[in-house]
Formats: sequence, structure tokens, C-alpha cells
Amino acid sequence: MKKSFEKIGILGFKDKSADLALALEQISAWAKIHPQVQFFALDSLKGLVKKPIRVVKESGLSGMDLLLAIGGDGTVLSAAHFGLKKHIPILGVNAGRVGFLAESRVEGLATTLDDLLAGEFSTRDRMMIDAVVFDGRKRLFAQTVLNEVHIRAHAPDRMVNVNVVYNGTNLTEYWADSLLISTPTGSTAYNLAAGGPIIHPATPAVVLTPVAPSSLSVRPLVLSLTSKKLQITSAVDRPLDLVFDGRFTYQMNPGQHVVLAESKAVTTFIRMRHTGFVGALREKLGWTGKPKLA
Repeated sequence: MKKSFEKIGILGFKDKSADLALALEQISAWAKIHPQVQFFALDSLKGLVKKPIRVVKESGLSGMDLLLAIGGDGTVLSAAHFGLKKHIPILGVNAGRVGFLAESRVEGLATTLDDLLAGEFSTRDRMMIDAVVFDGRKRLFAQTVLNEVHIRAHAPDRMVNVNVVYNGTNLTEYWADSLLISTPTGSTAYNLAAGGPIIHPATPAVVLTPVAPSSLSVRPLVLSLTSKKLQITSAVDRPLDLVFDGRFTYQMNPGQHVVLAESKAVTTFIRMRHTGFVGALREKLGWTGKPKLA
């Protein structure tokens, strides 16, 4: 991993958070003092950006050494998909609410940039899932996800009924409102809200979490995808919607199936010395341990 960043791209959604403008002001002030580092913001942020930050189109971020994703986890996911084929590391700056993926804060952003310049950081690779839709042996569609694949009924107000095969062996048939297949990164997103377990980011596994299953015996299941695959088909003659990271939706028709495997691609996150996954759990979920006695 490159230990110096001369070109830094900035992503954010200006209608999402008032903290974004504050972050851009701090970056602009820092950049004036450190001209050896250049900053480039997406043109969607035009109007909030001040010199010496430059405004560029999306294609202009392809040569960046680092992407600053300022916002919540949705902004970080957008950065992850943008940087997927370009292998650009990401630093999430939390301008949202919980922000498990956005570890740094808007407050003290100048200090974070100082640490970056001094090389006071580490990197962490997060596993991703390759999802490929087939009709027989014909490959129809492919997508790589960082968080999860969400399988839901195409028709509104219907449950999903799907068959799951794990590494060539029939696993089970799910009947639920929907089904989530989440990475460790995605385990703190929709999966957590649906009652699924939290998985440490370094664990090479996925969790299958049925949302409101019809059977009380069905529980979330953690499985390894290392050299293994999941195959999912509709158990009834109805189409399904496959939602990838909450961003892209693909309609899978009856007779088709989707295969999920561990991707060779990873998302690389910059981790500052004062942050970490365990600390994030305590801080962002309010884990305080047992009550203290008076």
C-alpha cells in the first residue's frame, strides 16, 4: 500500500448532511498549508467546494491515490463501488449518524489529514461477494458487493420462497419476507437490524439472515465462502428482485439462479491509529458492559 497520498478525491452528497460543508472548509484550509497534496471533489459538490480544491467529473477521480468519503455508510459504499476496479483505498469520514464504515470524524479532520501525511495509519482489506445470475449456463448479469445481496419478492406484499444450495449440497428452503446474504462488513448494516449476528471484519464468512421467516426454527446462519459457493433459485414460479448493496436492483426470472462466491476483489480501508472495529462497537452501539453498582 502506498504510504503517501499526493492526489485525494472527495465524494459526498451535499443534500445529506450539514457536516459536509464543514468538512470541505477544513480540507480547503489544510490544503492551503500543504500544497504538496492536491484535492479533487466530484462536480456534484460544486457550490460547496472552495479553492484550492478542484472540481472534476467522475472520470477525473480514476487516478486518485485515496478517496475521502464524507457522509454515512451509504457514501462509503458509493466510494467502494467507484474504486472497485481501480484499487483505490478509502477513508470514511463520518458525517452521518452511526457510520460503521466511516471511522474518522468531521471534527478533527485536519488532525486526520496530518496523520495521513505523516504515514500514521494502517490498511484493512474487506472481503466482497461476486454475484452472477445464470439462465442455465448462460451468464446474464454480474455484480460485486461489499455489504449484502438482498433477495426479495418482485411483486409487492409477497414473501420469498427460495432454495439454497451450499457447495453443491441442498441446504434449505427459505420462506420469509426476504433473505439477506451479508459479508462481515454488511453484518452491521441491514443484517444487524434484522436480528443477524455481527461478524468481525477479518472473518472470511457470510451470514444468511431471513427477514421475518415463517418458521421459528429458522435462524441466521454463518457460512464460509472460501473456495465454496451458494446457489439460490426461486422455489415458485415467480420473479425475484436481487438488490446489491441497496444500490442496484436486478430482476431474476423463474428458472434462473444466482451464484454467490467470495470475490478476488477487496475493498481497502484506511484505518487511523485511534480507530478500530471493537472500539466502534462500544461507541456506536453504546456497549457499556454490566451496570456499575453505586
